[in-house]
Amino acid sequence: MKVFLTVKLALLPFVAFWALLAWHQPSWAVWSALGLALAANLWRAYRAELAVLELGGLALFVVLAIANDLAPNSTAANGVWLSFAGLGVISFVSLLVGRPWTADYSRAAYSESASTPQFHLINVLMTGLWGVLFLVLGMCRWAGVASWITTAIVVAGALVSIFGPRFAIRQAIQRMRASREDYHWPAPVFAARAGLDCDVAVIGAGIGGLTAAALLAESGLKVKVFEHHVVPGGFCHSYLRKAHHDNKPVLYRFDAGPHDFSGVWPGGPVDSVLRRLGVADKIQWKRVTHSYRLAGRRIDVPEDWRAYVRLLCDAFPASADGLVRLFDTIHAIFESMYATGRGRSGIPGMPDSLEEMLAFPRRHPLAFRWMNRPFDELVAAHVSDPELIATLNALSGYLGDGSERLSCAQMVPIFGYYFKGGFYPVGGSGHLADMLSAAITARGGEVQLKSKVTRILVEQGRAAGVELGNGRTVRAQAVVCNADLGRTFTELLQPADLPAAFREHARAIEPANSCFSVHVGLDFVPDIAPATHLDTPMGIGLAVMSKLDPSAAPEGHSTMTIITIVPNDDAKDWFPQQGGGDWKEWRRSQDYETRKQQLGDAMIAAAETIIPGLSQHIVYRTDASPVTYARYDLASAGAIYGVARAGRLKGAKAPLRNLVIAGGGNSGAGVEAVVISGAEAAEALRPGLLSRKPVPAEKPQPELAMA
Repeated sequence: MKVFLTVKLALLPFVAFWALLAWHQPSWAVWSALGLALAANLWRAYRAELAVLELGGLALFVVLAIANDLAPNSTAANGVWLSFAGLGVISFVSLLVGRPWTADYSRAAYSESASTPQFHLINVLMTGLWGVLFLVLGMCRWAGVASWITTAIVVAGALVSIFGPRFAIRQAIQRMRASREDYHWPAPVFAARAGLDCDVAVIGAGIGGLTAAALLAESGLKVKVFEHHVVPGGFCHSYLRKAHHDNKPVLYRFDAGPHDFSGVWPGGPVDSVLRRLGVADKIQWKRVTHSYRLAGRRIDVPEDWRAYVRLLCDAFPASADGLVRLFDTIHAIFESMYATGRGRSGIPGMPDSLEEMLAFPRRHPLAFRWMNRPFDELVAAHVSDPELIATLNALSGYLGDGSERLSCAQMVPIFGYYFKGGFYPVGGSGHLADMLSAAITARGGEVQLKSKVTRILVEQGRAAGVELGNGRTVRAQAVVCNADLGRTFTELLQPADLPAAFREHARAIEPANSCFSVHVGLDFVPDIAPATHLDTPMGIGLAVMSKLDPSAAPEGHSTMTIITIVPNDDAKDWFPQQGGGDWKEWRRSQDYETRKQQLGDAMIAAAETIIPGLSQHIVYRTDASPVTYARYDLASAGAIYGVARAGRLKGAKAPLRNLVIAGGGNSGAGVEAVVISGAEAAEALRPGLLSRKPVPAEKPQPELAMA
């Protein structure tokens, strides 16, 4: 209503013009309107403002004043319809120049969302509507249509102006809520278990699957997890290797994948889920420090993000002001994104109610403005130094190989490594998987290892359980799939099980990037940060987690993992043309071994540029190629970050009813991301689960079930 009244004031020159014409005072009408329009624009100029409607009205009355001097009778006879037509022209000109005139008045009422695409779209629609109405009114006045018709048009326009924007905003928000998921089938009703082996069968004991299983078990459901490997965790597991040094046996512990965990700060998603499950106190976390060796420059990242900003300002003084503003903006977006996890077990997401969503732009204007826009646009709005931008993007390797353009919603959470810290679990990454598994079994669930799932059972258009490699079937009311997304839809399900419109999408799903890693046991402790990023002579990351957890290596020794990202197109070249899931003959071939050795040697040589003589201290070494990751995790082309963004599902629900996805198939890379995905999968099957008070385990924690 306030916006509508403001517009009425802006139209005051026109109201005066129409009234005086009705009293047969054409000269007074023109000059009074011109004077009012001029006064309004002078006031706008004094306030350094621009109102397109008022500026256009001034130009229109200048033209009418000239016309009145040249042809007063014609101007008096046609002035009304010409003024309405002029308003229509002003409306469409404002659209052509990209500044819909209604935005000048609604911006004050909706300042928190004035810079968003939604605000612009609504004002484009409102300006376009009034442009049409003004032209119609002009035609009606020109044709002498009955006054009640023009009155009805004005009333209709006024009602749309008053109630339309809020209605449009609500409709847009409802569509935004619906767009969170590709599929919207109702959650199953978990009833009696007659003829069933469990309530929920979970395929894969990766962190996403374990998170979903633990939360579902905590909600009172009977859960069974089936994992093909001999240990749970997926990529998040640890393994031991023996070697000899100085004629003595030595033992090293390595991590298969993750080594730097985000989201474990108090209130973060990982911490909150672990606390809900009652196992948070059984994991000791150590802060991981970072060092960048980029473009010949060394940057050791302080633990306080503000100190890091000051360090960057000293290194890039010409960009200092922009850097401060950029980090302040990123921090504000970060806090806003995670604020939505309060009351939802730390799991961020879209607000539950329409009222909360309407309030979000007001409470979190920067997040609302930037979240869905490209991150590089946010950076470009503040800094332009290419070397600085490369430093700001140094952590993007935790999300992909750099081939995909990331939005702020995807990139900002990675800055949590600066704002809140990244951490490593004492005992190795596998300790997290063990604690989640223990939380499942403590609530009556099972984690069955060496139990490969070969098929998802489908009955009456719904997921109804799984079939194992030994032919055993496990019937359930719902299925959580933590397996490779492409294989889920092309191997675990038959084409007839999926909607016809989805089958082509399923076949087109591409894996995300893989990696190549060199794991070495060393007879010394290198003088580098636990997480060191090097860009030349090749892009590698070095993880020395034994500096944080000395139990990973004998005293005076250390373990190091050297990692380089391998894009999917390159990863596919590591595999033989013939299919299979083991590739034993290929793995033993000279060509494969030589290629592996050469790339591993090159990575060690790159590491030696900052750790001189590294190769002389290697006691134990093993290399992992994309083939290795494909064997152990059953990931297509050895993908470590799930599937490429274009192939990911929105939300947890699959196109098959009662089948939900947990893991990189919808969340992308990172332990924190798959914990969130697993929690969302549990929520999809048990709506409201994350908001309810947790139920503590009543049983002691037994060992993992083996099958």
